Amino acid sequence: MIKQKLTALLAGLLMAGFAQADNLTLKEGHPDTYVVKKGDTLWDISGVFLDKPWYWPKLWHVNPQVKDPHWIYPGDVLNLVYVDGQPRLVRGVTKLSPSIRRDSGDDAIKTINLEEIMPFLSADYLFPNGSNIDDLPFVLGDNHSSTKMMDVSTIYVKGALTPGEQYGLYAAPRAYKDPNDPKGGILGYRAALTGVIVAGRVVDGITEATLIKSVREISQGDRVMPLDSMAYDATYTLKPASKSLNATVLENVVDSTYAGRNQVIVISAGSNKGLSNGDVVNVYLEGVRVAGVDANHVGYAETGTVGQKVVSEISEYGKLPDVVAGHAMVFKTYSNLSLALVLDASEFIANGARVSGPAD
Repeated sequence: MIKQKLTALLAGLLMAGFAQADNLTLKEGHPDTYVVKKGDTLWDISGVFLDKPWYWPKLWHVNPQVKDPHWIYPGDVLNLVYVDGQPRLVRGVTKLSPSIRRDSGDDAIKTINLEEIMPFLSADYLFPNGSNIDDLPFVLGDNHSSTKMMDVSTIYVKGALTPGEQYGLYAAPRAYKDPNDPKGGILGYRAALTGVIVAGRVVDGITEATLIKSVREISQGDRVMPLDSMAYDATYTLKPASKSLNATVLENVVDSTYAGRNQVIVISAGSNKGLSNGDVVNVYLEGVRVAGVDANHVGYAETGTVGQKVVSEISEYGKLPDVVAGHAMVFKTYSNLSLALVLDASEFIANGARVSGPAD
């Protein structure tokens, strides 16, 4: 079974690394009290108080002697106080409306909007480079000679599957190339879930399977994997990624050129660069190049003359500064790749955008 840990636990928030960090900087105009609303996330709440919301763990004051002190619920009143000169949030008197119930930790405020990432936790899959993708069982087709299948009931798979078990069908994996490798080395592959089958009888190495769910069109050649091979841990603690991180947005997974808030992006770094679930990164809008030697001849290099483009390459003011376009939180980490949710964005985030850890 898929391992699900969707309670946004914040245990261990007073880690030594955070305790030793610099003083917190509160956002200008911050309130002294905040009533938690249904639909809030910890990122949203921390953004009310902090310019750098990834330092939420430092702001949230926990009492280790209280069971589950990290849980916050709609209706809770959060008060800003100072402990040893440092700002802290503590839970005050709870104001529950008749429509709000506090039944369990499942009702607690989550770190991020989990609904946005569930398809990528339990469905789409990233294969690390070197995976034997071609050795996986694959869809042969149906007995209606369909090349694209959606509503058929019986699908045949090349390979002996375990009768009665559920399997995921995955579109031909898309390769991600390393943008920093001139030889175009492969970082990994992404395969999108197309459907779910239950394996039936096996005859001469071919499995007859029943399609129980179709997500998108199923094609001949779609790979087949057991659903329980995609165990995941969705427990997140906000923390800044390393400032030394240098990575790239490879793709917006909805196959669009640009990504915005609450969309998922693929990053060209994973555990190999020290990334882990919960890491917050900056995503940048690259500064454009300008051309010209004085106020009477300034223009954009992209639309300028050949001479202006040459000048822009060598002039001191030839490139405008990069700016932070938004922040994203890594929620699923692989060896060379990561999936991240865009938490906020002042600009649309383009494929190829630079990614780094946030500055202090």
